[in-house]
Amino acid sequence: MNQPNPMHEETILWQETASMRDFYVNPVHWLLTLVTFGLYWLVVFITRYYTRYRLTNQRVILESGLLGKRIDEIELFRVKDTRLHQSFLQRLVGLGDIEIISTDVSGSYRISMLPGARDKREQIRTLAMRAREQVGVRTIINE
Repeated sequence: MNQPNPMHEETILWQETASMRDFYVNPVHWLLTLVTFGLYWLVVFITRYYTRYRLTNQRVILESGLLGKRIDEIELFRVKDTRLHQSFLQRLVGLGDIEIISTDVSGSYRISMLPGARDKREQIRTLAMRAREQVGVRTIINE
């Protein structure tokens, strides 16, 4: 009797929306909010609220849009590399941006204003390495 492969059953490991925590410490956001009578804050809030990031044991899913939807998916075995970007102000409030470099046609994706970005980047990296092993993907380095 064959054991079920855990990679066939997709499970959600985490899901997040883009955070608004950077507004607490960034005076530029305060100024733009005041000058636009709160409209700037409202637009940024709606944009971030309707931006969702999800990590499963098989893929990374980026979903955005209020009226129209855009969904990008990256199969974990296609993740070539990851990068973490954190400005000084993002570090103060525990946020970061993760860039995922993929081997598919789209190239790279950015997950912005993510709480706990350092740990989540490491989790994506670990899962991507495991997925490549399970699928049997080998990387050829051309020097």
